[in-house]
Amino acid sequence: MRKSIFIFLLVSFNSFTQTENQKIIDGSVYNNNSYSIEGIHVLNITSDEATITDFDGKFKILVNINDEIVFSGIQFKRKKIIINQEIFDSVSLTIYLEEFVNELDEVIVNSSGLSGNLLNDLQNSGVIKDLNFDDIGIPGFTGIRKEDIPSNSQLAKEVLLAPLVGGLDVERMYNWISGYYKQRRKEIEFRNDFDIIDKIIEFYGLRFFIDEFEMEESVIHDFVTSTYQNFPVEENFKMGNYTLVIDYFKKNFKRLNL
Repeated sequence: MRKSIFIFLLVSFNSFTQTENQKIIDGSVYNNNSYSIEGIHVLNITSDEATITDFDGKFKILVNINDEIVFSGIQFKRKKIIINQEIFDSVSLTIYLEEFVNELDEVIVNSSGLSGNLLNDLQNSGVIKDLNFDDIGIPGFTGIRKEDIPSNSQLAKEVLLAPLVGGLDVERMYNWISGYYKQRRKEIEFRNDFDIIDKIIEFYGLRFFIDEFEMEESVIHDFVTSTYQNFPVEENFKMGNYTLVIDYFKKNFKRLNL
């Protein structure tokens, strides 16, 4: 009797959570050479569901009939499909993405310009932004060194406790009074904002902005930065409200009259 009740409740629960027009669809994403593609963003514009393809290019996403699904990646042209009845009834979905190739009109070959100093040449190459000892084969600290930037309350406490601890740290006090710490906090905040903006662009893909807004690649970062500064993009992106972020893009595009 208990087993029968359990089966009845399980069936009832499945019927409640998944309607006739809604299901989780399995799919795979390939390039033109039929190789599976990892890390492709799969975004259900209609329901705000989102996922990323795994190592084998496979994904699962909840869909309804007539949902609009977007597939995007930095190196591939953005693809949009509508979940019609045929796709909905299929066992699995196969998507092929066209690779996006930047064609150069002219290539100018210059001398290497190498100085012979390995550390300087690596830094000037633009390939490596943050160098560690390991990058040039020398064992040592492998993390990113962080500067100690005390808060104003911490510095004020140090002033009050100076008679008890044997004096003040003159350099720290100078950095405080001169506004150095304040400037460094602004720089860190600015850099963190740019990191988030880069992640947003990477998530939607360059082709999304090019296709959706007919935007030149060179202005995409400035456009996303402008949207980030004028709308609550950061908190909604972190919460997974991807469709709402797209609405902010559209509102900012209209606001700028681009």
